[in-house]
Amino acid sequence: DMLIIRGVNVFPSQIEQVIVSFPEIAAQYQIILTTRGPLDHVELRVETVPEFPFDEIRKLESLKKRLAAELKGNLQIAVDIKLVEPKSIERSEGKAKRIIDLRKE
Repeated sequence: DMLIIRGVNVFPSQIEQVIVSFPEIAAQYQIILTTRGPLDHVELRVETVPEFPFDEIRKLESLKKRLAAELKGNLQIAVDIKLVEPKSIERSEGKAKRIIDLRKE
């Protein structure tokens, strides 16, 4: 699967490679694509691991910044990060629904 976001070819596997390099983040994620004005907007929802202190704002902000910087370095596009609590991203039987494309054609 390949996505074209703001003229850049993005493979979900590139995003997954970055995610798995962070021990605080679980392997569950979703990519939500929307349009804001003329531009594509990317939100990445990722689950923290159960032992991550989800109530410590400073640690959450630090993790978001580090993940966003790493993704921008790898993908060449900015990605909004939304950290969510463990087990809050819907699981499905079989292939996971990782990409939700809400962009207007």
